[in-house]
Amino acid sequence: MMMPKKAFIVIVLFCLALAGCQQTEKKSEQKKEEKAVEANAKESKEKEEASYSLKGEEIEKEPAGELFQKYIGDKEFADNEEYSKAAGEAVAEYMKEIKNMDTKDWDAEQWAKSIILSLRTDVSGTIQPLKDFEVKYNELKLPDGRLLQDVSEEELNEEADEVNVAVLIDASGSMKADVPGGNKMALAKSSIKQFSESLPDNVNVSLSVFGHKGTGSDKDKKLSCESIETVYSLKPYDQKEFSNALDQFNASGWTPLASAIQQAEKELKAASGDKTKTLIYVVSDGVETCDGDPVQAAKNAKKSMTDLQINIIGFDVDNEADRQLKEVASAGGGEYTSVKNKQELDDEITKNWKESLGKTTWRFWLAGNINNINWASVGMSNELRGLENNHITSRNREHDRMKAALNELLSSDLVDLDTKSAISDILFERTNAIKDYADGIKSEKHNEIFDTAESLKEKVDHVTKDLDL
Repeated sequence: MMMPKKAFIVIVLFCLALAGCQQTEKKSEQKKEEKAVEANAKESKEKEEASYSLKGEEIEKEPAGELFQKYIGDKEFADNEEYSKAAGEAVAEYMKEIKNMDTKDWDAEQWAKSIILSLRTDVSGTIQPLKDFEVKYNELKLPDGRLLQDVSEEELNEEADEVNVAVLIDASGSMKADVPGGNKMALAKSSIKQFSESLPDNVNVSLSVFGHKGTGSDKDKKLSCESIETVYSLKPYDQKEFSNALDQFNASGWTPLASAIQQAEKELKAASGDKTKTLIYVVSDGVETCDGDPVQAAKNAKKSMTDLQINIIGFDVDNEADRQLKEVASAGGGEYTSVKNKQELDDEITKNWKESLGKTTWRFWLAGNINNINWASVGMSNELRGLENNHITSRNREHDRMKAALNELLSSDLVDLDTKSAISDILFERTNAIKDYADGIKSEKHNEIFDTAESLKEKVDHVTKDLDL
């Protein structure tokens, strides 16, 4: 029985399609094999082209070895047990790979290359921190926040172009009391007047009083706490006007210190430029009694004007007031002093207040902080040594695992004693190159630390030479 013509044609087409599919699969498999061969060839070529250097600056740029990355990595600085296990696995893998390679014609350099490319560390990981180490005497900050290191002698010796001073006087009821030498309010007015009379021409001064209205009774609290008045506006000192301003008030009510600081900040900021030195001086004999937060007010003022200083005299204060006023001055970047009588008040206002206006304040600060230069030098030197120790650990461990691999090669009869010695010389030369390179970087940084310290000491000596200390 003959097959119909149509069925025969279908069978032929099916066979042709099946043959085509088989041919396509065969070609696909061939392409996969060709790609695999190409990939292996490329990898072999890359390994063959990969190299190593015996110069420190070039070694630093080399990537970590393949087996280092696979088995060690972050364990490089682990304790001995954890690191040794990881290093042992890396060396074992190296031996496994090398035994499957044709190495019978390798010389010492080829052997050294195979060890280094497989087991070397990322040298830049411990060199770069040494390079990046910044020699900064961050603890040596001038009262205005600048680093001593960044300020020249000329800047320390020059006066500010303009100085704006706000004097705040507490006129709460407790200022009516007497102390040795006279009445507190009268003494405060007298000392402030003497201080203002001696101000240099470049200084503008204002006088504000707080708590001078009402009484100390609860019914007058609101009135008194809202009584903050600038009786002499910010301008050069005028003897007659300033004296008249001092006569306008007497001790009377409560103590709105926080509000007084806020108002002084507002007035100073409106009248001061970027290069204006600003100071607030306060004479007070008690704590805030108007529910304000004078410490926060001082912090805000200092944040608003970085060159601001708030200096406070506590006049015959108790322990609580002494503590609070000290905190306020510290928050405002200034000084606090407690006085008990007329002589101490005069000395503090006429000496320390005046000194804070000009270059002498830098000089006293410098003289008191010179020992910090030595401590900072030692601290940075120790920090640098810590970075160096990390590098030494990395360098020594790299050399030890390479030596371990070399000993395994000898034990497995893959190299003889002469070849081992030649390979060892290459590995030792590499380690020495890294050491010399790192030592040079560390030495430069070490010298920079102590050279900078000496230059700071010389600056301090020159700036403080005329102080009677």
